[in-house]
Amino acid sequence: MRTVKLSNLILAVSPELYDLLTEAELNSYVLVERDFSELDQEELNDIIAKAIVFHQVNPRYH
Repeated sequence: MRTVKLSNLILAVSPELYDLLTEAELNSYVLVERDFSELDQEELNDIIAKAIVFHQVNPRYH
């Protein structure tokens, strides 16, 4: 298990997705349980989706 920058993970596994993410998303860190080569596309998509959701959370003020 290791912590890596999302940008490094994407460049290693699916570089075509790199331009779809914001700088904040690319600079976020994710926890990867296995080696990059063992990740399938569905797992990578799940990691990306969670990073996007994390960075889109806006607190609502009343």
